Amino acid sequence: MNMEQVAEKILKISPSVRVVSVLDLKGNLVFSERSKKVRILVSKKQSLASLKAAANNWSKRKKLEKTLGSCKYVVAEYDKVKRIIMPAGRNHLLYVTTTASLDHNKIVRKVRSFK
Repeated sequence: MNMEQVAEKILKISPSVRVVSVLDLKGNLVFSERSKKVRILVSKKQSLASLKAAANNWSKRKKLEKTLGSCKYVVAEYDKVKRIIMPAGRNHLLYVTTTASLDHNKIVRKVRSFK
């Protein structure tokens, strides 16, 4: 399954899914799709900076793999949104934003079922 198909499937999980982005491990945007029903809350510049930070933090977590095992996902919850980051293969990350009220485990379980 290609990344665009994965993004489309994630967007269909719930109307609470706002944006699905795929980035490489350096934080470069590969693909992004958003629900047509959402109002964008951050600027393009802020969004790209957040992707870079997510990739940078992910690489730091990789250094703990021998000790703790591999990181499965990371969730940041804000007042208005949740941000879920998880691996997409060996060379990419999924970056999913949802409403703050959505149970992030629903997204994590569904994405894991795609494999």
